[in-house]
Amino acid sequence: MNKFIICFLIIILMFRQIIYANSDNNTYINSSNIKYDEKNNIVELSKNSKINFDDTNILVDRGIIDYNKDTFQVFGNFYLYQEFNILSGKDLNGDTKLINFTANNVSYIYNDDLKIDSDKAQRSNNIIFFYNNYLTPCELEGYFNCPTWSLRIDKTKYDIERDKYVHYDTFLQIADYKLFYLPYFSHYGAKAPRQKGFLTPTLQFTIGGDTGIKVPYYYPFNINTDLVFTPTFSLDQNFQFLETYNLNTKLNQMSSGGVTEITVDNIKYNNRENINTSVRLNTKQVINKDMVFSANGLFTNSISTTRSINEEPITFEDIYLRIENYNFLNQNDYLNSELTTVESFDASKIDQIPLAPAISYHGKFMISKKTLLLSNVDYKILDRVKSNSESPSENYIFNFNNSFLFNEKIKNINLYNKIHSLNSIYNYRFEHNNNLNRQESSNSLILSSDVNFNLNSYIKPRLKIIHFQELDRSKDIINEDSNSISFNYNNQFSDNRLFGNDLIDNTSRIVYGLENYNKIYGQDFNFKINQSYDFEKNNNFSEKINQSSNFSDYALELSTNNKYLNFNVDIRVDENSFSRKEMNYSFNINSPLNLSLNYNETDKSAYSNVSNDTKSLSLTASRKINENIEVSYNSNLDLKNNYSPYSDSLKISLFDECSRLDLTYDNTRYSDDYNTTPEQKIGLTFSMDYLGFFGYEQKTNLFFKEDGNFTYGL
Repeated sequence: MNKFIICFLIIILMFRQIIYANSDNNTYINSSNIKYDEKNNIVELSKNSKINFDDTNILVDRGIIDYNKDTFQVFGNFYLYQEFNILSGKDLNGDTKLINFTANNVSYIYNDDLKIDSDKAQRSNNIIFFYNNYLTPCELEGYFNCPTWSLRIDKTKYDIERDKYVHYDTFLQIADYKLFYLPYFSHYGAKAPRQKGFLTPTLQFTIGGDTGIKVPYYYPFNINTDLVFTPTFSLDQNFQFLETYNLNTKLNQMSSGGVTEITVDNIKYNNRENINTSVRLNTKQVINKDMVFSANGLFTNSISTTRSINEEPITFEDIYLRIENYNFLNQNDYLNSELTTVESFDASKIDQIPLAPAISYHGKFMISKKTLLLSNVDYKILDRVKSNSESPSENYIFNFNNSFLFNEKIKNINLYNKIHSLNSIYNYRFEHNNNLNRQESSNSLILSSDVNFNLNSYIKPRLKIIHFQELDRSKDIINEDSNSISFNYNNQFSDNRLFGNDLIDNTSRIVYGLENYNKIYGQDFNFKINQSYDFEKNNNFSEKINQSSNFSDYALELSTNNKYLNFNVDIRVDENSFSRKEMNYSFNINSPLNLSLNYNETDKSAYSNVSNDTKSLSLTASRKINENIEVSYNSNLDLKNNYSPYSDSLKISLFDECSRLDLTYDNTRYSDDYNTTPEQKIGLTFSMDYLGFFGYEQKTNLFFKEDGNFTYGL
């Protein structure tokens, strides 16, 4: 009996929700309580009734549908969802399909969170009018008890089919203050086809200085191609146009494989006759599942922005083209073709910039479970207009590198054996001195064994033996790509401690080190130290790092990290005096205070190409005071020259869900080699989501004297 009662109650609860369907109007009603007057064909809806017809869904507090009169009335609140838009309000009166209706206290949300908040809305067929409304993404009851920013509009006309909004008699309001008036403006929604026309302009005010006006114009050619033309003009303090301007044109081309951007800038500076033109190309296209094409290019006759002493335009090219082909021969190989040039601001050396087409192949072949073959083939051409004794007009370079790797594990010992052959051919041609023309070859063999002893989970001794066999290595090979060098723990264990292919670390050696790993209270602590013994003095590497004996300096690495703290330091210690020659450390805190420190110290005795001691410090810190305020600071200091800053910046930000106010201080100083004077600016920028920003900027001299020397204090 009890089971019967329980089942009966369950059935009642299951059928409490009533679903009403009207096939004539394609209307479906889901409600807990529906009253249907069959005689008059009227449906009365209770609270939280859901109505669905065609592509429209509406939730109402209480309402009446009169099918004889084709009317629909909502008493109280309603919530309407149609496609991507949401309409809510009170007291709706319209027809049963909501083709025509009026409603009060309406909120219309479109484009994610952008909304129109209106006293009244009226729809007639495909047109909706909003009266006395706000247009804003902000909370209506925000920090100022009103939207942080809004467009206060007398009337808005919305064309549903065209997805076009037209606004009449509009004021831009910050909080409750009216700033600008627009009698008329229009825009399209997210569903509309792309339309040509002006985009949101940008104004940049400079207190006591010039004013910049940026007015972008958008033109779509087709569904995949569009152009944005953005002229920027400058006005003086009297609002007279200056000769300074920038005509920026950006062409965007989309395809199934990627995006191509072409940007053209034509810049005219005040009191200068030349117009500086630059063309930039950026593209990346996926040709098929195995092939990718990418290109970056810069062609310009611009005045150098780095060297203010140079007032004449400098023509240079910076080109980078790449074709990548994966799985060329097997599932683990890679073919790369590229064309590059190197940019330069030095007009006297522009003809010595090389054009460098190259092709390279990287193959990976599994010989057995423990044996791996890595094969690299590179062919490069360096082509210059002019040449000197150090830089030939043409240089054909062929490199063929093969590495066999044999890995073995015996109890607690990991053994990594490697046979590495390096074969190179260089063909030099000097246009202005044929006596320097020659061909050089290089054939070298490196045998290495890297042994890791896992004594326990904390201590791991490491030993690496490298045998270098110089089969045919000319001393006359010109160094084109091996100018970068470093000394640290990881580099010491490298087969070739020099980067590139031209110069080879041509010495047999032993590298020994110790690694220690600890975990204390969730904190990881790692310590590493190593040293090498070179069997020959004055090899390519030791000459560059000023190594005076067969023993190298000590390379130390210390690191510790957890989810809140990361610290890493690399130290180079003299092997005789134990003095510090070089130190690099980074310190990061991830907490309510985000702090990052990067310190570099290099003694002039560390490298052969370093003439002065250097010390520099980079500091970045940010702190979120509360959910609406953040303070950030960045500084780059030259610690060897009275702690002078290369650059400093301070930013105080106030923000909410729709706006941001930034107060900034920027101080920039370049090296004395560029003959530039310090530049300091104070700026105030107010950004509004969807609308753009207004900025104020003023040059200042708070921290330096008229002669340009830095000092601290007001």
